Amino acid sequence: MSLISLRNVAIAGALLSNVVMAQERWQDHTVFQINKAKPRASFFGHTSSEAALSQAQVDSPNYLSLNGNWPFHWVEKPANAPADFYLPKFTPENWSEIHVPGNWESQGFGHAIYLDERYPFTTSWPDAPTDYNPTGSYRKTFTLPSNWQSRKVWLHVGAARSALTVYVNGKEVGYSQGAKTPAEFDISDYVTEGDNLLAFRIMRWSDASYLESQDMLRVTGIERDVYLYSTPKTYLADIDANAELNKNFSKGTVNLGITLRNEDQQEANYSVITKLLDPRLGMKTVSFKRSQLTIKAGAPNSQQIKHQIDAPALWSAETPNLYTLLVSVVDAEGQEIEATTQQIGFRHIQIQNSQLLVNGKAITIRGVDRHETDPYTGHVVSRARMEQDIRLMKQNNINAVRTAHYPNDPYWLTLTDRYGLYVVGEANIESHPLAISEDTQIGNEMSWYPAHLERVKRMVERDKNHPSIIIWSLGNEAGHGQVFEQMYDWVKQRDPSRPVQYEPAGLARYTDIFCPMYPSIERLEKFAANNPDRPGIMIEYAHAMGNSVGNLKEYWQVINRYPALQGGFIWDWVDQSWERTNDKGQTYLAYGKDYHPDLPTDGNFLNNGLVDPHRNPHPHLAEVKKVYQPFRFIQTRQGTIELNNRFDFISSSSYAFYWRLQRDGVTVATDKLAVPDTPAGASSLLTLPAAALATAGNGDYVLTLEARQAIPSFGLDTGHLIAWDQFELKRKTLSPVMPTEGKPLSYQAGQFSANGLQIGFNEQGWLNNITIDGQPLLTAPLVAQFWRPPTDNDLGNQMVEWADFWRHAASELVLERQSDEAHDGGHQFRRFYHHPQGISLEVRYLLAGDGRLEIELMLDADPALPKLPKFGLTTELEFPYRFLSWYGRGPEENYWDRNSGSAIGRYALPVDDAWHRYSRPQETGLRTDLRYVALRNQHGLGLMAIAQGPLQSSAWPFALAEIDYDPTKDGSESASGLVPVTSKHGGEIALANSVTWNLDYRQMGVGGDTSWGRPVHEQFTLNPGKHRFTLILVPLRAGEDASKHYR
Repeated sequence: MSLISLRNVAIAGALLSNVVMAQERWQDHTVFQINKAKPRASFFGHTSSEAALSQAQVDSPNYLSLNGNWPFHWVEKPANAPADFYLPKFTPENWSEIHVPGNWESQGFGHAIYLDERYPFTTSWPDAPTDYNPTGSYRKTFTLPSNWQSRKVWLHVGAARSALTVYVNGKEVGYSQGAKTPAEFDISDYVTEGDNLLAFRIMRWSDASYLESQDMLRVTGIERDVYLYSTPKTYLADIDANAELNKNFSKGTVNLGITLRNEDQQEANYSVITKLLDPRLGMKTVSFKRSQLTIKAGAPNSQQIKHQIDAPALWSAETPNLYTLLVSVVDAEGQEIEATTQQIGFRHIQIQNSQLLVNGKAITIRGVDRHETDPYTGHVVSRARMEQDIRLMKQNNINAVRTAHYPNDPYWLTLTDRYGLYVVGEANIESHPLAISEDTQIGNEMSWYPAHLERVKRMVERDKNHPSIIIWSLGNEAGHGQVFEQMYDWVKQRDPSRPVQYEPAGLARYTDIFCPMYPSIERLEKFAANNPDRPGIMIEYAHAMGNSVGNLKEYWQVINRYPALQGGFIWDWVDQSWERTNDKGQTYLAYGKDYHPDLPTDGNFLNNGLVDPHRNPHPHLAEVKKVYQPFRFIQTRQGTIELNNRFDFISSSSYAFYWRLQRDGVTVATDKLAVPDTPAGASSLLTLPAAALATAGNGDYVLTLEARQAIPSFGLDTGHLIAWDQFELKRKTLSPVMPTEGKPLSYQAGQFSANGLQIGFNEQGWLNNITIDGQPLLTAPLVAQFWRPPTDNDLGNQMVEWADFWRHAASELVLERQSDEAHDGGHQFRRFYHHPQGISLEVRYLLAGDGRLEIELMLDADPALPKLPKFGLTTELEFPYRFLSWYGRGPEENYWDRNSGSAIGRYALPVDDAWHRYSRPQETGLRTDLRYVALRNQHGLGLMAIAQGPLQSSAWPFALAEIDYDPTKDGSESASGLVPVTSKHGGEIALANSVTWNLDYRQMGVGGDTSWGRPVHEQFTLNPGKHRFTLILVPLRAGEDASKHYR
């Protein structure tokens, strides 16, 4: 922790091609730190080995937390900030309080701003704004522990954005930029016995802001812990622990670099004792080393130590085996003066034959990108929230995370080491607004090189000992050129054990991995088919904005086909909205102009998560879990299943396997499935028992095979479902509507009745009355529908423009003619509609004597018309009919291109729970592959729709208008131009006194390649032309099992 020189100055001024040197350091990109300690690995010095092994950092006498409420003063520009606020004599009048760590904006100081591809200011580099640049002044008094008087005292600021100046007792200590790595300062010469004053000045924007333009909510403040810690005068300055393996992985070596620094007045002799402890053997010492060294006064001493063990337990995301390295410093009298630990994982990373290997095996990246965000505290993420994140990831078969787009809190890496996730450690570098254009990008502007390199150095040095980090990333969307080439060279020299990636490099020499963003399937195939010299791992794909993540299965069909394709990271893990409360007391997730109504914004584009800000899963997470599952069951022939183990390291022995046979959605037989121990990457043939194949009689027979945790493992409980597949063994043969069945029909006052069902039509020929045993159900007619409320992806691909014709096409249909006639003992009603722009629609109703009503729609749309968002029927039911049940895919909503993760079965939900509340209202609640669906009241009275072909359905406790997007009433251009900025909130949807029921032939898929232009894949679209849609409506009575009508 020796200090960096007073001023870091970049390459000579002759290289500054377009820079006017600023007078203020926060406007000078060659000044990014003053008196800041050198970067080091994350560790804490305890008083003894026993304490290092058993005591939490916060409980150590060497630790003093400064978290909590601080006196705080906020102004809109630097010139208005109090000049002498850091002096002990200063009296902070009319100051507020702020919680540290905490973002200003989440605590009422200024506005958060959301932008993707623009800076939140208009100055040009390296200048930062002066007229509006909020500035915060902090003061905090603390009492120095009495036993720290003769020791070193250090200040640790875990993360501060964007420019931090530190004062102690009225004197300036130092300056720091770099918002996502720690700033540490030696304050030993500044503190005094008793009470002390610590003061901070933070600028919202500085020259550093040009390198911190990530796609996230722009906020300011101290985002990680602030504390003091104490060390002896001779202390552990750094630990470099590089765990290596021999060629056949039978021997492990830990190459240790232990750096001590002596800040005393004279040289002294010390011993460094290092032990490697194995938790699997009760923390037994498996390797021990003692090193003697003499350290001169005021000088560092680096000691190289090797630990070797036989047959080490290897680390991977599937087998996160860790050893504990205990480091102890003992003085000449034999007194232990400092001790700490590091977690060590033995693993070897290499690229060979166009593949990324861990421990000699090609791995598969089933990853996500993760921002640090919380709906209440912004960029301040608690340990509990991090633990929640990693448990959810493990539960959903995610095995890798990219720290997008900055080094994450060190505790997150502690968790990824412990639970087992592969990590791409990414530097806090993104100059996206400059990188958009070759004319403005700074990848060849060498005056910026020192600032870039310092960010990479601080990441590498802090995180170098974490086994979960298997790849370094030079940053995100920050241009290309010499700056990045030289950074790549530095990282490869400093840490040759890990690959380095950088997406803008493409296939240039300064990336070891082809890591594209949002490639099409065709682009992936082209790369893989052309004998690449490096692996292909998508750095971002499957943009999960709103109702999204369609065609994920299709991506993975290609990934599984080519060895050089090794997966990718879904953008992204969690929505970034903050929770707000409106005047009515409704909570909602804020976006766009909710934060700063007067500035440009990119709207809802900050919500691209697999989970919402509270970590409630979005429906598409079920699809991710299914596609990412590590076992696959493949039917080879009747009675035989191939089990494919897609793990890279572990066999099937830790899992229990089951089969379950369903008839018409009801389980009729189930048992454990005998599975031979199947190694990673191998397959086994399984013979199903006869009971699993018993399909006698007319029925839908579906066989489900499951893999579950047999024992608890790294956050997964016994019985946790890890993989499943279903096989339709037999499909039920449905009987047609027989008009002669049941009692004769009756007719009175324009209403037809049969077996307690009464129906009637309006002047436009649509069914507008369905009454069962005297109870009316409908509050609106059952009419054709071709429109769906646009998803975020729909808005991005301009569906509201190219498909606008279909928005009102159903209501513009003109009734040409109609006929009502007796038909084989029942009654048939035919309606013929046309639309002047090339649509004809025939609707046929056949009412049978038993009360069953068959409805058939025959659509003929001019092929020159645009694709249809959907084709079906919609109506509204009375308020009491709020209990939904179905036989089809569920339980979560699912769509044509996103339903492989939703199992076929029988489900039931209140309508209030049958839809999903996205931050921006949009299409929601669909279920696909339906055999039947029903809506009933609390007594069981209701209506059932039985599929006679494709059937999809949703039921909403609100009108379509509540979640629709009308560009004539809402929406403005976003700052990036990618998606319109809207104003509706999912939390403010007005629930109705009726139920909207949609019965669809098909609805187009939701897509998911991108949310800014790429359309739904062709095979999941609905082309104009001829389509036939048939279903049967059946009245349901109290106590009646709906399934009896599925015949």
